[in-house]
Amino acid sequence: MSTAAKMSKQQDPPLNERKLGERHQDARLRFRKTACALILVLSDLSAIAISLNLGILLRIHLIPHLNKKIPPWTLSFRHYMDLGWLWLVLIMFAGIEGLYTRRRSLWSEIGQLMKAISLGLVSILATIGLTQLSAEVSRTTILLMGMNLLILMPTMRFWTKKSLGKLGLWRKKILILGATDTAKLVIRGLTSDPVLGYEVAGIVDDDATKIGKCFEVCNGKAVFVLGTLSEIWKKMEQENISDVLVAMPHLAEEKYQALVHYLQPHCGNIYFIPRSWGLPMMNLQVEGLLGERVMMLKLSNNLMKPWNVWLKRTFDLVVGTAVAMVALPLSIVLGILIRMDSEGPALFVQERLGYLGSKFRCIKFRTMDINGDIKLAKYLEGNPHAAEEWRKFAKLRKYDPRVTRLGRFLRRWSFDELPQLLNVLKGEMSLVGPRPYLPQERRRIGVDLPTILSARPGMTGLWQVSGRNEMTLEDRVQLEAWYVRNWNLWLDCIVLAKTFGAVLFPHQGNEVAHLPVPSVTAYAPAVPLTFGSEREELPQAGSVLLGLTRHDRSRAR
Repeated sequence: MSTAAKMSKQQDPPLNERKLGERHQDARLRFRKTACALILVLSDLSAIAISLNLGILLRIHLIPHLNKKIPPWTLSFRHYMDLGWLWLVLIMFAGIEGLYTRRRSLWSEIGQLMKAISLGLVSILATIGLTQLSAEVSRTTILLMGMNLLILMPTMRFWTKKSLGKLGLWRKKILILGATDTAKLVIRGLTSDPVLGYEVAGIVDDDATKIGKCFEVCNGKAVFVLGTLSEIWKKMEQENISDVLVAMPHLAEEKYQALVHYLQPHCGNIYFIPRSWGLPMMNLQVEGLLGERVMMLKLSNNLMKPWNVWLKRTFDLVVGTAVAMVALPLSIVLGILIRMDSEGPALFVQERLGYLGSKFRCIKFRTMDINGDIKLAKYLEGNPHAAEEWRKFAKLRKYDPRVTRLGRFLRRWSFDELPQLLNVLKGEMSLVGPRPYLPQERRRIGVDLPTILSARPGMTGLWQVSGRNEMTLEDRVQLEAWYVRNWNLWLDCIVLAKTFGAVLFPHQGNEVAHLPVPSVTAYAPAVPLTFGSEREELPQAGSVLLGLTRHDRSRAR
């Protein structure tokens, strides 16, 4: 008998009781949704007001210093208060994007906010031009307001939703089906995202021996297995739950489909994790043939499209040039300090695999002793655990005898990656991408090698900011291949933003490294233990500003 059939036979709630409970639950849910929507609107209006005030101040005090021909005055804030349509346009586009009703993850919401703000600004500027309102509205002030909104609105929304969650208004309970490794990943993701607002009420599983046991601990709160699948309606009623997440990818397709169909009539939302773990999702589109009731998943390879290649390269040049100009004085000082700290050149240059398998000379600040190979050989010979760590991870994560005193500082703050900006500007690397691998690592990369080499190596990447320092080289390769398959410009922006956070707050996400990763396959056997100058800085992948996370730096190598 199928899982759904067992559930239907053992635990279908009485119709009258179910309808009565649903009415009470719907009333409470409507109140909370309305209250949250109104508070979010007020939060956005406050962000617009603050951004507009800042825009006016910048227009008066900054712009005239940049251009002497522009007078140091503009229309007052009170004047813009009378133009209510300016405010409503931005709120309207936010509403169209579902920013007051739908639950999204943090980065998904930020992306939708950027879109809503951009569309709102374009509409406002077009209206000003078409209706000849230039005398009543300063376009410079509006543009400055928009730039401020890109930072202020996501920030204020984050803290507003976090506060609403603590008050219980934004928080919503969700029940997870399946005590699996995938469920652990899901729980960690849900509980770490206050913008999404879900609280894991518990787990139900078809294994009765797990009932009452602690399944996972997140943020100091234990998540227990509440019962079996046949008790799902009872648990949902007891915990006042309307949303469920099915984390049982091991189920056969027929049972999975039957389970979803059984749950759908009685649940507000159903999330389910497909069996195809690792499938690209950033560029995934759902299509369907209605007549045949066939669902199709469309996957786009964005990095094969010339427009996207040009867009990524332009992004690298613009952002890379700006960062290089700021970092140049610091780089000169660091180069002098390296020469004073230890014998040897300031720069370390090594041949790496580049775009489509081409080789290039990757530049870094030297952080190791010039006799590091000898030190490493002696250290590994006397430390079997370190030798095994080197063989498994191709790095020493806690202590590396080759690193100099200044080198530890450079790696902690990722300053050793600064010279790679030259590689970015030359087109040999990108700000975000897979790590630049050594030529002799081809065999160990395995079947994902063509995928990884279809993108330029990056100063920072998805793995470097994910906190997965416990992953083997083969597992890291899979994560980087996932990045290439899922690439879009917004993903690069997310990685860059997380890089700054990871450098400044290195211990965030440490626990993620200990989570099990479903269906991770090692593609090739471990390479023999080797030494040599080519191995000196093997585990490089860096960051945009600059290098790995401080956590990875402090534990790696």
